[in-house]
Amino acid sequence: MKSPSRFLITSLIVCLSIGIFAIAGVLQAAESGKGLQEGKKAITEGAKQIVDGNKMVMDIMDKKGMKDAELTAAEKKMVDGYDMVAKGADMLTGATMAEGQTMVKNGAKMMLEAQQATSAAVEKHGMTAQCSSVLETCALGEEKVKAGVGDWYIYGTGF
Repeated sequence: MKSPSRFLITSLIVCLSIGIFAIAGVLQAAESGKGLQEGKKAITEGAKQIVDGNKMVMDIMDKKGMKDAELTAAEKKMVDGYDMVAKGADMLTGATMAEGQTMVKNGAKMMLEAQQATSAAVEKHGMTAQCSSVLETCALGEEKVKAGVGDWYIYGTGF
């Protein structure tokens, strides 16, 4: 016959083990949520920075009287991408989270492509020197977006 104290000790060890694993799971979920929120913040801040920089580039090019179809298309794509990022970021809670992540992902991709097109158009017109500080601002915004995407990937959204 087993002793009651041995049963009590075994039961206590099992209960403590279950409790430790439960607490670890809650802490991991909290850290994941924090990382996702930081990623969201970085993406939205970076997106805003890129849009603002792109507007400044457009103003500089307009003042010089340079119109370009590629630049106009890039500006439209930039605005559409930013709208997707903003709308998707608002949807990143509850039941709409997956749809919001998809929208943010697609919008960020559009914005990065538009920024590359803008940079190429600026270079094509020989305006790199005049737009260099603004393009640096856009590059910093790109880095924020990419860092936010990295946070999302690390914390398990599979962005």
